[in-house]
Amino acid sequence: MEDNSQNNKTTSYKVVDFSNDTNKGKNSFSKTVLVPFFSGILGTSLVIGTCFGVPRSS
Repeated sequence: MEDNSQNNKTTSYKVVDFSNDTNKGKNSFSKTVLVPFFSGILGTSLVIGTCFGVPRSS
């Protein structure tokens, strides 16, 4: 294996700093509360409807 200190290639990588994220506190109430709530209701009704709607084999 080669040691990185002996590698003389130049790279064009840049350090990206995300510490000053301006969109951190912009979550709206509908995205954080209402969408998961209604998705849960829809999923629950779909499961219950499937359980009662599928005919049983005798």
